[in-house]
Amino acid sequence: MGSFTWVGEYNAAVTATADVDAAAAAAAAPTRRSKRLHRPKKFEFLSWGSRPLIEFLESIGKDTTKQISQYDVATIITDYVNHRRLLHPTKRKRIVCDDGLHSLFGRKTIARIKIYDLLQPHFAENLEDDSDDSSDESDDDGLDEEDEDKQRRQQQQQRKKQQKRRAASALHAPPPVPKSCYAAVIPENLKLVYLRRSVVEALLKQGEAQVFEDKVVGSFVRTKSDPNDYLQKNSHQLMQVKAILKKPEPNSESSAGGGVLLQLHGAVRDFSVSMLSDDNFFPEECEDLRERVKGGLLKRPTVVELQQKVQILHLDVTKHWLVRELQYLQNSIDRANEKGLRREYPFKLFTAYMPYLNMLSNLICIEVLPSQLL
Repeated sequence: MGSFTWVGEYNAAVTATADVDAAAAAAAAPTRRSKRLHRPKKFEFLSWGSRPLIEFLESIGKDTTKQISQYDVATIITDYVNHRRLLHPTKRKRIVCDDGLHSLFGRKTIARIKIYDLLQPHFAENLEDDSDDSSDESDDDGLDEEDEDKQRRQQQQQRKKQQKRRAASALHAPPPVPKSCYAAVIPENLKLVYLRRSVVEALLKQGEAQVFEDKVVGSFVRTKSDPNDYLQKNSHQLMQVKAILKKPEPNSESSAGGGVLLQLHGAVRDFSVSMLSDDNFFPEECEDLRERVKGGLLKRPTVVELQQKVQILHLDVTKHWLVRELQYLQNSIDRANEKGLRREYPFKLFTAYMPYLNMLSNLICIEVLPSQLL
């Protein structure tokens, strides 16, 4: 019956098929040729060197009456190879032996770096060395080409193993960290939802209480710091509007805020519109706001909330910015005229700047899409 037991119909078929495949694979697999054991040749020595070495040196015109060192003989053979151009056409590290080198080394090709080692058995002074070492060296010399192929295969296998390890580490690597749902508290983001006092007053003049509340709540304003807070280093700080305590009256035209009070996150008291700053905020104030958010004193804004607020405020903030720029440009023109710069230049400053003023005035009515949040 054999060395195994039939369990079932399918198992028997699989087992039989496996045995047939294994036998076929064993028959088809090429048998690996075993390495030949090259025994070192016993040379006939003439004085200090072997007969093949002496005859080779005499054939190229060298004086052999005095002993030549092994190093010098290797140099002579190297010069002989370069002069005769015996290097392999494709494998530059190997030498194609001519008749003279073949009678000396007994091989068709040899490695350039092996010349010194191959001369070892040709010197009488080296016969006192261990025979086992010489046999090992002769085996290595006889199998130079096979050793190089074996070393090349081993390097290829190591490269494949390294590639497999990298692929496995990539599969087991932790997934990339997804982007946070919270918006970064940086000046580039805050300036999109920052309201000056003049912007809030312009929104009050629109007279729509619900629209005013939707636009102001959730935005950021700049107020003076509490003088009793000794930990606050900045004169002003950025605050987020939490709620509107007193809504504006319909058709209110009061520039002072019409009695509207703003409740801010983290503030002890309420602020009127007149208490808000009408200047730009500084990076230090943004850094202070970031520290308060990290400490849990303020709610961290999300990307969705910030995007919605930007879309609501973008038109009003852009129009107000254009009006301020036009005013700043007009003031610069007036100041230049007052200083007498018109006498120094051959053109009129106001006439030169008029095209730019008209272009900026036309841009006020154009709605620009909000820039992408960072």
